[in-house]
Amino acid sequence: MLTYHLDAQSGVPLYEQLYRAVRADIMSGALAGGTRLPSKRQLAANLRISQITVETAYGQLAAEGYIISKAQSGYYVTD
Repeated sequence: MLTYHLDAQSGVPLYEQLYRAVRADIMSGALAGGTRLPSKRQLAANLRISQITVETAYGQLAAEGYIISKAQSGYYVTD
């Protein structure tokens, strides 16, 4: 399970903090191509944030080509 420290008191929105953290893991190779990401519900529960926050971060990552969504399967890091 992905674990990140998100600071609600920061001037940076939580979705942006999550987006940056996941993107950094992808770019560093910590999350390899083909890796399945946790569901929005699972990650939100683990990080104690809203599902909408995770959805927004995942949406930004997908829009920039870092991850893809596969119907009925989840989100995966692109190769």
